[in-house]
Amino acid sequence: MNDIIQQLVSKKISDFHCLDTFHSGIESMDKFIREDFRISVENHYCSAFGIWYGEELVAVYALSFDSLDLDSDDKEELLTGISSTGVPDVNFNYENTFYSKPRYPALDIAYLAVQEQYRGQGIGTAIIELIADETRTQTFAGCQFLTVEALATREYSAVGFYERCGFTPNELKNPNKDTLRMYMTLYAKSEEWEEEQD
Repeated sequence: MNDIIQQLVSKKISDFHCLDTFHSGIESMDKFIREDFRISVENHYCSAFGIWYGEELVAVYALSFDSLDLDSDDKEELLTGISSTGVPDVNFNYENTFYSKPRYPALDIAYLAVQEQYRGQGIGTAIIELIADETRTQTFAGCQFLTVEALATREYSAVGFYERCGFTPNELKNPNKDTLRMYMTLYAKSEEWEEEQD
């Protein structure tokens, strides 16, 4: 399985015919891929990427710019390390400025799906790590968090997956909404730092 992950290649999708046979096994996701994914990209809502294993498309994801609003409770959880996403790694002399901001620059994972036969093999986690690594190393703009509207329906919930990847909810679950907004700190203080605080 690690051999597969090491051989995965991410490329921007330019020919959407590669999605014709894509099947995640989750009806709402597959419907979106066939009917709305291309339109979202063409209208500059997001940029689409594919993950290939040789010639086979095994996953798709899309990214868009975002901002993250944190209320005082969220900030307190971040500052004290209670939040599962980690304490943001900001300099001591910038900490007050950082926590006084009303919103923060973020990159949104607008969409992520893995082909059904490849699910449960760590590919989704590898994609999150790839996105986080590439976001940390880009030099175009500042970005402190990853965000996602995690699908949370009766048919399927991605909330547990994102929690395992280090995301934390940014809201309470709304029964009238089929997603849960979540976020992850891109630059978290080390575990050694957190242990020193205990």
